[in-house]
Amino acid sequence: MAVVNGGFKGVFIFFNVLFGIAGVLILGLGIFGHAFYHPSEGLEHKMSGVLFLYLIGGPTLALSILGIYGAYKEKKWALIVFFTGMVLGSIGLLLISITVSVGMPMAIQGIEKVLYDSIPLDEARSDIQMMFNKLQPELKCCGAFNGYQDWGKHVPDSCLCSSDADRCEKINGSQSALDNDPGVFVDVSKNLVYKEPCVPIVISYMQTAFNTILGICIGFAVLAFIGMVISMTMICQIRRRSSPVTFRMDPSPPYTVLHNAMEA
Repeated sequence: MAVVNGGFKGVFIFFNVLFGIAGVLILGLGIFGHAFYHPSEGLEHKMSGVLFLYLIGGPTLALSILGIYGAYKEKKWALIVFFTGMVLGSIGLLLISITVSVGMPMAIQGIEKVLYDSIPLDEARSDIQMMFNKLQPELKCCGAFNGYQDWGKHVPDSCLCSSDADRCEKINGSQSALDNDPGVFVDVSKNLVYKEPCVPIVISYMQTAFNTILGICIGFAVLAFIGMVISMTMICQIRRRSSPVTFRMDPSPPYTVLHNAMEA
């Protein structure tokens, strides 16, 4: 016999279906990112993002399935496990949100300081030079903060630009390419390089990623709170209706025995 209101149960099941779809989408993004991850490229930070998607999507899908089962079958233990998972999940998401909010400005400030101290880039560490040589053609930028001038007197080929007037600018003065002999200056005043620096673009992508993570965490925390309220309400309904209070109008056996003994 059903003890939970049918409409209330339907709302809860619909909520968990949406919750499960979100979990599937997050898992799909994780699988998609994992498919393009290659350890040989040294992109360990991408793998950490994939693991984050797995850690969010997997439990979300599992809890949604458990919630649907508990509501449909009216199983109190399943709803209790669902409620506990929602509590732990909301706490974890709120902690992640706080960490992201506090850590984002510090991370950006730290990156800016490291890169600012590396100018001129032609004298920076080899790993920093390799990073910029990879970013510049992909992001269509040159230098860190001040364009090609951050490279000192050695502008790399990765800064070279096409004839796109909106993105390019001419190099003024004598420069030399990193691929050439550092002691030989080559006149490349007619060459075009990307005029936009790379660090603002990278920071913009970082802020977008941080804001996306923050929005996902806060959104899921709100959904988890709603799930907690609905599941606890259903648990209370099942507990109340599965153990009703009954009243007996007829006398109990002890009183009947005592009455018979007095008559004797």
